[in-house]
Formats: sequence, structure tokens, C-alpha cells
Amino acid sequence: MIPVRATFEKCRRAKYISHLDLMRCMQRAFRRAEVPIWYTEGFNPHAYLMFPLALSLGYESSCECMDFRLDGDMSMEESMERLNRVLPADLQILRVAEPIHKHTDIAFADYQICLDGDDAAALRAAWEAFYAQPEIPTEKKTKRGTTSVDLKQQIVLSCVQTVEQGLVLQLRTPAGTSVNVNPSLLVDAFRNHLTTQTPPLALGMVHAARTAILCADGTPFV
Repeated sequence: MIPVRATFEKCRRAKYISHLDLMRCMQRAFRRAEVPIWYTEGFNPHAYLMFPLALSLGYESSCECMDFRLDGDMSMEESMERLNRVLPADLQILRVAEPIHKHTDIAFADYQICLDGDDAAALRAAWEAFYAQPEIPTEKKTKRGTTSVDLKQQIVLSCVQTVEQGLVLQLRTPAGTSVNVNPSLLVDAFRNHLTTQTPPLALGMVHAARTAILCADGTPFV
């Protein structure tokens, strides 16, 4: 039995597939591709597929990962080729390898957020005022209820670029099993801030992509 970590992309139309539907899609792909994978034991055995860090609906990524175990005479490379033949074009495996890190090693994730607006200069000025606040408080929903979060302390902004369509933000957020902050919280807080401007500014389309999954020391998880 060979442990495998597959790195895959989820882009274009596939970004609208929920995490639950993604799992179902992958399970069907393994069956259609006839890739021999290990099944859990017990009363209700099922195919072992593990996604270390779920991606938010509407986000694109080329660094998603999925763990499985080959339970037969097939190479990792052949399993990738077979799966890509049956998977949608916007959901393709990029590489396969044996896992190096545990999923609990995940500590951060990098994102690129593109904010569209009618007036890029006004949007940039509003962003500067918004991010200059000493605190950016918001409410974050968890399995145990709702908790208060200061986004200014949790999210690191590495770069802001003004483009013709609006702004491009480069962010690093806590991710993993202990602390997980969705960058959509920052976008929603900024959208609310825009309504307080005179005159109010409108935020158009938001294009979001996860660009890296990182360990605590900053090295790539995959």
C-alpha cells in the first residue's frame, strides 16, 4: 500500500463545486478510472480520501491536495494519468508524490484577491483608510458558535496593487487545524466600510485564488 498526495487545480467553472461535491466527484473518478485505492475497514467501509485544507466555494487554486493510498499494482504516475482522463478539464491533478508533511503541519495559506470597482483610485483611497484602522473587528462563525476576531492581527497584507479594474491584494492568513481565518471576512468587512463613504462606493466582482499552502516555517506544504 503506497500513500499518495495529489496536488490538483480547481479553477474556472470548477470553483463553484462545493467541498462535499468535490469529494463525491473524486470518489466517482477513482471508480471510473479503475484506480485501486485503500478502503477503510469496519461496518461501513469507504474509499479513503483526505483533503487536508478545504477550499472556500468560489475560490480558484492550483495548490489543492488530496491524500489517498494505492492498494494494488499501479504506479502513482499511472493513477494520475487515469484520473485526469475522467476528471473535468477544470479539475486536473498536477503532480503526485509521497506525503512529506502531516496535515497538522499546515499553518498558513496565501491568497490573491482581486476587487473590481468603477473608480480604482477611489477604491484604493478607501482601502488605505480601511486598513489604517488599528483594529478590524468582525464575527467569525465556528462549530461552537460565533467568536470575535481582529482581522488586522490575523491577516498579513503583503502587497496592494492598483490596476485598471480595481485592486489586487496579496494576503497570508492562518490556516489549518488550530486557527483558520477565511479572507472573505476581510472582503466583507471592506464592503461594509465602503457603504459608510460619502458618496458610498460599490464593490463589483471579487476574484479570489489560493496561491500557496504553507507550514509554520513558511515552507510549502506540497
